[in-house]
Amino acid sequence: MSLRLQIIIIISMIFVLIYIVRHVAMKKLDFRFGIGWSVIVIVIMAFAIWPQLLAAVSHFLGIYDPVNMLAFVGLILSIFAIFSLMMEVSRQNEQIKRLSQELAILRKDEFDKNIEKNNE
Repeated sequence: MSLRLQIIIIISMIFVLIYIVRHVAMKKLDFRFGIGWSVIVIVIMAFAIWPQLLAAVSHFLGIYDPVNMLAFVGLILSIFAIFSLMMEVSRQNEQIKRLSQELAILRKDEFDKNIEKNNE
């Protein structure tokens, strides 16, 4: 990896890290997602700073080419991100269903009170 590419990657990842921190601070990104993305950015920066680390890890895992290891890790991280987001969507669906039911009960109670008031 050339020095120029290393510098570009490091500077890019610093900007991404600042972007993540700002969004967490403004409550636009949940803290737990911010931590996950921050870890990924830091790992990418570590591989950019020490490219021999990437080669050593890929060799240790028995992967011939470090680029193939990056593609494999990217695939695994993508699957993990999709699964995490699906869990969040499921949790929010349950919460929406519960809130809708509570709202319906409250509206029915209000309607019943208005009917009783009109009958008196």
